[in-house]
Amino acid sequence: MYAILEIGGKQYKLSEGESFKTELVKGAKEGEQIVIDKILAVKDDKDLKVGSPYLEGARVKATLLENGRYKKVITVKFRRRRGYRRVKNHRQWYSMLKVDEIEA
Repeated sequence: MYAILEIGGKQYKLSEGESFKTELVKGAKEGEQIVIDKILAVKDDKDLKVGSPYLEGARVKATLLENGRYKKVITVKFRRRRGYRRVKNHRQWYSMLKVDEIEA
């Protein structure tokens, strides 16, 4: 059984027991259970249920394992022979979630 869900503006295909990183889930603490109700499709052993755009009554329960930051991304702007150099850094926050249960 798997589900296609939308969280943080992105879509993920997940099954029970699977862990994944997504955009930071605000207002949640580590070890807390999160309910995601934006489910696009659910595939059982027998049939496929597709929503338009979301399935009503379907939800995924996940546990927040950790909040962290990705590796640093460095952006460099450079123009030759002009003494122009700009360097910017950025680290994006993420949340690591583990799918506990899929309810169709």
